Amino acid sequence: MGLSIWDGAPRTIHFEIDDWRNDSWGLHNIERRTIRCETAIASNGSRMNKCDYELFHHYLLRYTSGSSHDLYIQPTHSAYSIDDKNRVASGGECKCFWNAARQVPDDGACSHTAALRLNRPERVGTNRIAGAVVVDYRSEEADGSSRRISLAPQYGCEVMEEVARTKGTLGIPGSQWRYRVTSYKPGEPQRSAFELPSSYRVESEK
Repeated sequence: MGLSIWDGAPRTIHFEIDDWRNDSWGLHNIERRTIRCETAIASNGSRMNKCDYELFHHYLLRYTSGSSHDLYIQPTHSAYSIDDKNRVASGGECKCFWNAARQVPDDGACSHTAALRLNRPERVGTNRIAGAVVVDYRSEEADGSSRRISLAPQYGCEVMEEVARTKGTLGIPGSQWRYRVTSYKPGEPQRSAFELPSSYRVESEK
């Protein structure tokens, strides 16, 4: 999804992504997708992602839709892709290891997080998203692409919104990717979010 939600404080986030790409010189050939997700993050590093998506031709003509449900269980270092329709979980213990990006201590303007996420960030104001006050930053690149992020100091400088654009023709952006938090709940998620349903069949991936 082009998204990076850093590890850190336990929390549950609902968010939306609207992503489109213009494959023409005008507006007649825009491919678009919309995604709505819930992400739950536990203090031990476990994580659950559950999403619904829709894909569109010409921006408005929907041609397919679907869902995904993924689970990472930190105590056993196991990951699963879950098919809720057929009650099947595919996966098992991970054979690889990684260093996950984590939220970092920051000031009241989230300037350090902005510097980590953007190239030469410029502070452009404040706003309010999902009930939280956010600090807005943007960066511009020589090729005409741009990014803007909104960071919430009260939530460890969580990204509450991000918009990335690339340059197109005739003043029309070539693409746009927009992420926006619609609900943020601090605190440990329900333990059941990180458990495989007992009625599901588990298939090990080799």
